[in-house]
Amino acid sequence: MVINLCLPQFRPRIHCNKISADGYEVENLISQDLTKRSHGFRTEYFIKPPVYVTVSFPFNVEICRINLDLTAGGGQNATGLEMYTSASCSRASWSTPECRTPGPAEPSVPDKESFTLVGKVLLKNQSQVVFNHRGFKARPPFGPMEVTLPSPAVVTQELWNKGALSLSHVAHLKICITHVTGSGIPCIKRLEVWGQPAKTCSQEVIDSVLLVASESLPQVLALQAPALPMESDCDPGDQSEVQQAPTSLQELAEVIEDVPEEFLDPITLEIMPCPMLLPSGKVIDQSTLEKCNRSEAAWGRVPSDPFTGVAFTAHSQPLPHPSLKARIDHFLLQHTVPGCHLLGRAQTALAVTPSSIVLPSRKRKMEQTERGLDRSLGINASCFSTTSPLVLPTTSEHTAKKMKATSELSLTYMDCSTEQPGSVPGPECASCKRAFSSYFKKEPVYQLPCGHLLCRPCLGEKQRSLPMTCTACQQPVASQDVLRVHF
Repeated sequence: MVINLCLPQFRPRIHCNKISADGYEVENLISQDLTKRSHGFRTEYFIKPPVYVTVSFPFNVEICRINLDLTAGGGQNATGLEMYTSASCSRASWSTPECRTPGPAEPSVPDKESFTLVGKVLLKNQSQVVFNHRGFKARPPFGPMEVTLPSPAVVTQELWNKGALSLSHVAHLKICITHVTGSGIPCIKRLEVWGQPAKTCSQEVIDSVLLVASESLPQVLALQAPALPMESDCDPGDQSEVQQAPTSLQELAEVIEDVPEEFLDPITLEIMPCPMLLPSGKVIDQSTLEKCNRSEAAWGRVPSDPFTGVAFTAHSQPLPHPSLKARIDHFLLQHTVPGCHLLGRAQTALAVTPSSIVLPSRKRKMEQTERGLDRSLGINASCFSTTSPLVLPTTSEHTAKKMKATSELSLTYMDCSTEQPGSVPGPECASCKRAFSSYFKKEPVYQLPCGHLLCRPCLGEKQRSLPMTCTACQQPVASQDVLRVHF
């Protein structure tokens, strides 16, 4: 059981030797404001490596692991990292009022000669790195440390134990960004230092740290082992869900290994629900393409191919890939991918919303039309049998008669203003008797306080003659009481 010592409740201090960009100060890495913490740290565009970020703890700590996410600039910029530790004691102690009062004061950083190099890594295309202390052992009351599964997308590097105080009695941790890619900007998206108080800490400090960690457990899971590269990505939900997380991740990793590469989005590395073929020949998911288009639109650019940057034209557009979609659906039918629901609902919906085009009145008309059609066909058949009892209509003749009668009825009732005899009348204008339906889109429809409806021309005529009254019930109507209705 270890704690994240960079959380604000443990009152760490942080300092950078270079100028940071506005809104991306180095204090964001340990800020209590989640919005600031999500921004991360980034230097000004003209700053070049090396850049030193120093974290000072109010009590000496024993480091278990260090998690770093280097994607603050929208992409991976830093390629070289070095870790230094110092055992020099801080001026402020955990129990002193100076440490308990947070402020922007610069921590007391020892000289460069007092730091010891304990880790180094060179990154190629990775953006997350974890430095592990192999010899770390949790002590009571923190209990044994849980075994975590390393992620394949994270670079794991061992910390070097250079003496008894290099990793087990740390007061300052210095992170050096030594190299960046091209003209990239030195940046750190997230920083986590997992560990426990050192052996030399007093019992009072250990008890107070344990109390603070226990109080913050429901919010941030400070006492949970970092199962993911970034502790803040964990959902502080039920304990059973936390225990089942490694199993589900392991199952997902096993399934993903069997997924063909052509089924995965090359940008998000997720199974594509709706693959789209780009003009460049690449295939990405439709949701990924929409995100890229929105990102381009935010900068005032037209939609373009994410891989080539060539703008889409009338003759060069992304097209659906139905054959690949069929293969993906077939694969998902044969395999169960955790967290991937691409083939509809798991259960039937309780209530299905009816179509707004098919109105109940039209449904009744269609039912009555079918019943009338059957009756008419029955009458015709009986007449035919009385005139020629030896000649019976064949199946083809019966089908032809039914189709002919259906077409005649549809032509008869094609006009919306014509009603079928015996049918229930639908909504209509109280003045001109014009029927309203979902297809009546040319002119607006208005409702009087008495409940009757009027079309726009009839309402205009009523407004010219004062006082205005309803044609159907002769009730007086005020202009401000007329409401517009929609079908």
